[in-house]
Amino acid sequence: MRYTFLRFSLLLLFLLVSLEANSQQEGLTYLNSIREKSGLIKLKTNKALQYAATNHANYLIQNQINGHYEKKGTYAYTGSTPSQRVIKAGYPSTVVMENVSINTVGQKKSIDNLFSAIYHRLVFLNFDNDEIGFGVSSTKKKRTVKQAYVYNMGSSGLSELCKRSFTLTHGVYYMSHICKQSNKMVPQSLFDETKDKVRRKNRDIIVYPYDGQNDIWPAFYNESPDPLPGYKVSGFPLSVQFNPANYKHVKLKFFRLYDEKGKEIKETKILQHNSDHNHLLSELEFVLMPLRRLEFDTRYTAVFEAVADGAKVKKHWTFRTVKPEEKIYRVSDNKTKLAVQAGSTALLYMVPDSGKDILHSYKSRGGINASFLDQNTLKVTFPKRRSSGRVSLDFGKKKVFFDIQ
Repeated sequence: MRYTFLRFSLLLLFLLVSLEANSQQEGLTYLNSIREKSGLIKLKTNKALQYAATNHANYLIQNQINGHYEKKGTYAYTGSTPSQRVIKAGYPSTVVMENVSINTVGQKKSIDNLFSAIYHRLVFLNFDNDEIGFGVSSTKKKRTVKQAYVYNMGSSGLSELCKRSFTLTHGVYYMSHICKQSNKMVPQSLFDETKDKVRRKNRDIIVYPYDGQNDIWPAFYNESPDPLPGYKVSGFPLSVQFNPANYKHVKLKFFRLYDEKGKEIKETKILQHNSDHNHLLSELEFVLMPLRRLEFDTRYTAVFEAVADGAKVKKHWTFRTVKPEEKIYRVSDNKTKLAVQAGSTALLYMVPDSGKDILHSYKSRGGINASFLDQNTLKVTFPKRRSSGRVSLDFGKKKVFFDIQ
């Protein structure tokens, strides 16, 4: 009996490990698909980065927190910073980047959410990296943090530099604190040359959403740090990045967005190096933030012009927001009556009145099943039978009444 139970346990463990590996492979395939279509090289899996990412994902679940830092002395601690954690996991270089997301259903959704958050997107679309490790952890308990996804990215070239020895030479500039041995001195010229070798494998200029991309979610909600203080909801951000291997100085002329009727979206905020209050954008990165949500199933056109190292650069591309399978009811009034089919499923889009107008909860009557897709959009399934009683959703300020037909 003991042998049978042990064999069953080992089989279950093998299945769980296999499912997790398949999920991570699907996530890597999805992320690399986005990078390739944007003009960047694929990322390879690195076991040490994978180990460090998994350790941090477990830490977030065990300690019920979100973020990039760990506190020494707490349970499952493996390093205060991403650099310390990858070094402990066996990665040779401290030059790494990390993305973290919590409480999304599946790795694809996790990646999509991070791409809607501009600073995290730019980490995924960085020109310097060529390898990655995925970490996933979850709990079935009733906890605030139920799923954690961690992505550690690095450069195989810089890791190889950290395995070499260098003789100090007079007149040569060196860099320290970039390897496991913090006092190891690496020639700066070789460090820069190694980074540029990876950068040159990528396109000169990349835009996101990439040209012709579909299924873009029309809204952006929050990110830490916050690129758009004062707004709890806005439109999906657009970005343009110049490859640092090929460009040194870029001056923006204009960055504009148009709807499918050719009308310019005037309410936008442009973020660049000198206007980014978080000081995270480089001189080669530019962001357009629509101050209102974009619309579902709509084709948008972006136009960008700059002067890069004295030469004029123009970019013109299109993308389309997601087209839900369900019928969309667009609700903007405080009281709305809708005629709906019994047993049908639809999306209820509660149009925000301002950049701070988001939904926190609702009360339902009459057997409606509803769930949030975002903080202004619900997926709603109506009762299968007509009802003589009230069938409604109450959001406080706004109320929607349904006539079941």
